[in-house]
Amino acid sequence: MSDPVNLIVPADERFRNVAPEVGGRYVVAAGGSESDASALVGALTEAIGALTAGTLAADAGLELTLESPGNAVEITVRCGVKSSVVTHPLPAARV
Repeated sequence: MSDPVNLIVPADERFRNVAPEVGGRYVVAAGGSESDASALVGALTEAIGALTAGTLAADAGLELTLESPGNAVEITVRCGVKSSVVTHPLPAARV
């Protein structure tokens, strides 16, 4: 998958879990396994937890950019002025 995917999700607790689930599906679409997806969901959930700790503006959002440069999936998450990058390797292509 060569083009990045951009997604904005409300940072409100009711919607936060959407972002890791989309990240997990992205890993599978990029060639990863369900195990890869599960690992990325955990890492992304942790990163989002750190970014959303404390008081957030009522209209705060999580901005995600999902990319798969080379043999990895890279997800950049932004919430206000904070950001985090989660990277997960993909399995080597079978020939």
